[in-house]
Amino acid sequence: MNSEPSFIMQENSQKSASLVEAIIKNEEGKILLLKRSDVNIFYKGKWQLPGGKVDFGENMTVAIQRELKEETNCGCKNLVLEKVFSFYQEFNGFSGTHFLMIFNCDLVGDLKLSEDHDEYAYFSINEIKKLHLAPNSKKAIFE
Repeated sequence: MNSEPSFIMQENSQKSASLVEAIIKNEEGKILLLKRSDVNIFYKGKWQLPGGKVDFGENMTVAIQRELKEETNCGCKNLVLEKVFSFYQEFNGFSGTHFLMIFNCDLVGDLKLSEDHDEYAYFSINEIKKLHLAPNSKKAIFE
């Protein structure tokens, strides 16, 4: 039996990453952003949408719900996949295709930040344009 297909699948899995982020708006239409704390290795002090990496084998809707719980201590409702991007990126020794899935949803519960973030606020698009954003969140909001 030829083992080439499994090698190709393994090779491809090492050259891609799946990411999820959520656009959450308040009643004024402003977007929730979290500021990365000093415990982070990358993008310290930059603002970002809630989200993160999809674990191997994890469903993307489960991933965004998990990330929201980890980062904000909140659940979500009215979860809708808004857009999907794919792009090549070299980052931290990894080079390959990234898949970024952007969801819209509403938070459920009282927001409490994890140690990964030290601040949160809701911003208008004009206010966001003046902030230092993490690259994926910039892509998610403005593209």
